[in-house]
Amino acid sequence: MPTTIRFHASPTSPSNSPTLSKGSSSRWSPMTTLEGIVFPLVADDESLALLDGLEQLGRRLDGARVASTAEVARRADIEYDGGTDTLSERMGCTGKLDLIMSVTHVSVREVKRRISLGALTSVRSEVGQLRPAVFPAVSAALAAGEIGVDSAEIIVKGLQEVIRQADPSDLHLAERVLVANATGALNDDTAGLPGAGIALPADRMRVLVHEWQARLDPDGIAPQEEAREAKSSISFGSFERGLYRIFGGVTPDLRGEFETYFASRLSARATVKFLPTAGPAELAGADGSDVVPDTELAGSDGADVVPDAEVVDIDRRPAGEKRADILRDMVREAARDPKAGVMGGSAPTVTVHVNAVDLNAGRGVGWIDGVEAPVSLTTVDQALCSGGFIPILFGPNNEVLRVGDKRRAFSPAMTKAIMSRDGGCIIPGCDIPAYWTELHHVKSYAQGGKTEVANGVCLCYRHHHAIDTSGWQIRMTNGRPEVLGPAWIDPSQTWRPAQNHRANRAVN
Repeated sequence: MPTTIRFHASPTSPSNSPTLSKGSSSRWSPMTTLEGIVFPLVADDESLALLDGLEQLGRRLDGARVASTAEVARRADIEYDGGTDTLSERMGCTGKLDLIMSVTHVSVREVKRRISLGALTSVRSEVGQLRPAVFPAVSAALAAGEIGVDSAEIIVKGLQEVIRQADPSDLHLAERVLVANATGALNDDTAGLPGAGIALPADRMRVLVHEWQARLDPDGIAPQEEAREAKSSISFGSFERGLYRIFGGVTPDLRGEFETYFASRLSARATVKFLPTAGPAELAGADGSDVVPDTELAGSDGADVVPDAEVVDIDRRPAGEKRADILRDMVREAARDPKAGVMGGSAPTVTVHVNAVDLNAGRGVGWIDGVEAPVSLTTVDQALCSGGFIPILFGPNNEVLRVGDKRRAFSPAMTKAIMSRDGGCIIPGCDIPAYWTELHHVKSYAQGGKTEVANGVCLCYRHHHAIDTSGWQIRMTNGRPEVLGPAWIDPSQTWRPAQNHRANRAVN
């Protein structure tokens, strides 16, 4: 049997949301019955009005839920009947958290969030008397549905940090201004302020709260930094869905250093370009195309090399993925530093263990010291390609019978020679410098490829990790690498000289 949902809104507080369109009559009222509404079929202006109205109602309900949760939490541990039972005990619960979760079926995190916010925004009952909320302006806005839980939480938590240091009148002024910023209200407190009258989202409110904290307690910034420095930490969570989660926090100055460094590495990449070596007549073609045509620049077998043509691989990964790779490069570079700490008598080195039978059969997994999760054989093979390996023969009782010499690893002299030749990752458009790259065997070791300068190239982690799936191909001609881009990047499918060191380009 279908259920009709009818919302009843209070007529007391008008919405501060902007009008959808000038002269529009599509204003959704919370009295509207939602039964039968098919959201994908609603017109644009009506859809926005519906979203606005639902959000207004949601804020009212959220405010009431916070107040109700805080009140039940207050009553839950009060002893009744001569001190024999609490409300939680009478309901068969272990405490207020258990009681509220049993009624609401929400997570313990959400219960704690509501209790914490309600303690600062709800009217308090002390010795039979009602006392105003710690933050009355936030309390009123939350109860009226003019402010969301996110913004309310940001305001009260931020002001609570400086409540002991700030002058009470200044603190209440800050609260009123912040509430006005969150609701878009125009009053004497906000007159003349930038953006006055525009309701700001919760993320922007966080920035304003930090500004007010600095104004209310300017002398507290230095002590806070010392305390936060002591609390700075980075830790790893459990292994889930192929990834380890990272937890922790850093000081503002370290965050600034990270952001600056990330920004310098995340700057805009070059765009795709196909620059043919044809003469002026061909360059001024009638169609204006700058794509290298197969018929003019490539032989029938597609094996000709176009010396000056450039094909660029645009990095389309999300910024978060790029930051992770940048952080990996930073750690690797630090480990190479001669001043780095020593582990087992040598520089910090990731050791990957793999069973030789599994490796030869192309199945199984590898294991990294200190990490409980396995890695794929693809990762193992890339580690072998760039770092080499040491064969160890074990006996039937797991005793070590023989330790071989390191194999498949480019010597320091080879590494310097390859890096000097390539100057960085050889894939066109990649700007990863040589000292952050890995060395790759062009002809694989398993196929008889030798560990020598003429069979090694520089690849960044991203391109090395995807060299078997990305479509890029590499070959060596007269000791120099050439690349063939995937068809979606280079429709001409032409072998081209790989990126090389700028000093070599100057000589050429």
